[in-house]
Parts: sequence; C-alpha cells; structure tokens
Amino acid sequence: MLNKNPYSILLTPINRTEIFQASQFVDNFIAEVQASYAQYIDVKVPSEKRMLEKYYDHLEPLAAIEQSITGHCVLAYPANDKKDYIAHLPIAMQRFYAALGITSLYLMDFNNTPLYQFPFENFKKHNKFKHLAKGKANGVGYQIAVQHLHQVLPLFFFSRKYDVPVIFLLTAIGTVPLSIRMCDDGNLHLNFQEMYRRQVEDAASAAELCIGDLEICTVHRLHELR
Repeated sequence: MLNKNPYSILLTPINRTEIFQASQFVDNFIAEVQASYAQYIDVKVPSEKRMLEKYYDHLEPLAAIEQSITGHCVLAYPANDKKDYIAHLPIAMQRFYAALGITSLYLMDFNNTPLYQFPFENFKKHNKFKHLAKGKANGVGYQIAVQHLHQVLPLFFFSRKYDVPVIFLLTAIGTVPLSIRMCDDGNLHLNFQEMYRRQVEDAASAAELCIGDLEICTVHRLHELR
C-alpha cells in the first residue's frame, strides 16, 4: 500500500539518550551547552529548580571526549531577500555537508524541550512539522538525511524564538563531528574539534557560504531581509 503521507519518512524520532550513547561528540557538546545555561539557574527559586529538573536532561557527558570541542566559526548565506534565503540557504548547507562527507543529521534542541512546542512562524509550519515528526513525542530528537534538509529546515525560519539557539543540527553519519546551531539572525554557528578546521573552511568555500566569527551576525540579519 502506498504511503499517503509524503512527509512521514523525512524525520525519524530517536530517543535523546540513544543519541548521546551513539555519538561521543553529541554527548559532550550538548552537556557543555546545558552546563553553560544551567549555571545561571537559581535552584533556590522553586520555579527555576523545576525548570532545571524538567528540561536539563544531560548536564554531564557519559564519557569525556579525547579532543576538546574548541573550534568555532559562523557561516552565513548572502541572501538578497527572504525568498532567496528560504530557497537557497538549505541547498547551500546540503553542499556544505556533502563536501564534508556528512550524510545524516540529528535535529534537536539543546535541552529536553519537545520540538512540537517550538514557536513556529505559523500554524501551517507547526502542522507540517507534526506530520513530519509523527505527532507528539517527549524526550526525542530526530534523524534526517542531509538530502532532505531543504524540506525540513525552512519550517524553523522566521520563528518567534530569540536570544537562545533556534535549532541544532549535529552529525549523525559522517567523518566530521560537527554541530550547527542556527541563531535568531538566521546564521549558522559551528562547533567542532580544531583538527577539522581546514575541512570546515574548505567546505564553506565550496558551498559559497560566508565564513567568519560573530561579526557576521552584524552584517547578515535574517529579519532585515525584505
């Protein structure tokens, strides 16, 4: 029987704990990010303590990584307008991943906030994500093939999520462990082990993405596009 839902195979739910067990890079990186945000939580305040217990599920890595994750850069697509950004940033990212030999990604948030609660731009995007993600699920991330990124990533564009990373994409299958987090300016913040910097820079050039540091976010701003 034919599958009547054409979106159902794009995202595969996977338990967050299984992701941490499968990837030492993801295990350590998410623990670092959670610990960074958790340091500002006051456990003496009941509401903040409840938030810590509910959403911060991975404050310590399962096993320490051998090479520290110290590499960082920011990528931006030099879009002319919103239409250009929506159509071509995901394609540029697919070229970038292909140049690195990365074929599959984990899509997740840094804490245990269900992605079906994500503040999507509109109900249409929200409903499409629920179809993609097979409804509501707690405690999960999703695995996605790089070739399908252009069908999924635009759902998270122009969201109402500010001042924290919009979404995380982390290597699931590939030879370069890598985290990309999208900021509310629509740019891509990369974290990796320093040994891979040259490969990351070469892949960015091949994908025709601008590369630099945080100053890129003062030049390329998603919400200033027309």
